Amino acid sequence: MFLIKRVLNNNAVVATDKHKQTLVALGNGIAFHKKAGEVIGEERVEKVFYPKNEKDTNSMSEMLASIDPKYIELSDQIISEAIASSGKKLSDDIYLSLPDHLQFAVERIKKGMPIQNRLTIETMQTYPDEFQLGKRVLYYLEKSENLKFPEDEATNIAMHLITAEEGNSLEHTAGTIELINRLLDIISEMLNIEISSKSVAYYRLVTHLKFFAQRISKKQIQESSVDKELYSMVVHRYHKEYLISQRITGIVMQKFDYKVPQDEIMYLTIHIHHIAVADR
Repeated sequence: MFLIKRVLNNNAVVATDKHKQTLVALGNGIAFHKKAGEVIGEERVEKVFYPKNEKDTNSMSEMLASIDPKYIELSDQIISEAIASSGKKLSDDIYLSLPDHLQFAVERIKKGMPIQNRLTIETMQTYPDEFQLGKRVLYYLEKSENLKFPEDEATNIAMHLITAEEGNSLEHTAGTIELINRLLDIISEMLNIEISSKSVAYYRLVTHLKFFAQRISKKQIQESSVDKELYSMVVHRYHKEYLISQRITGIVMQKFDYKVPQDEIMYLTIHIHHIAVADR
């Protein structure tokens, strides 16, 4: 049970737990008809934050109190759907940043101030699930607010979700998307094909590149455990694709000072081969 210290809105309260520790609790309608001194059952609480100090508590409280409860409710729905579809744990920041973003987006559109996002096409191709979720959010907002949103707003929402999935900053997320699409451009150019984003091979390649980009950013270098005979066979059988992997390796080394291990090169070569075969 949580004892309410202050009601922020229908979906958020400042409270204390059984150990008398101060927390901020979120949940759909948890504070409806509630007031300070009353209790809330833990089963009704969806998310709990333990601020480091009173200053953080006040900052978080002020932020939540300034957000219309409908955007917190919508964000909870989006976050639940994102977790269910991706199977990934999202960082806690999304519970604050997303409703704040949605409210600000509506305010901007009402004032005729849309924010352009130059990575819309790339996000649509690289993170299609998050982008489609962003579009569904826009559809809901357009109906409820009687507004028309540009497609770039779906990208902005998607990038919040991607950032929460990967535990990085929005700037880092943008950098990851740009890196993946630069690598896709290199593969397309060297294979002399236009890669279809609808193929299974494309989906598998992009998924591999996402994790590849994460390992680069975190400098996760593991000892290569690749089978030498298998590696040699891949190099000779898929020599053109191997040369593409080598070019990518050179770019990554130059730009990020990251030495790509042999097993990474081999798997990348195989994925590139599947793309080449799929687009013939």
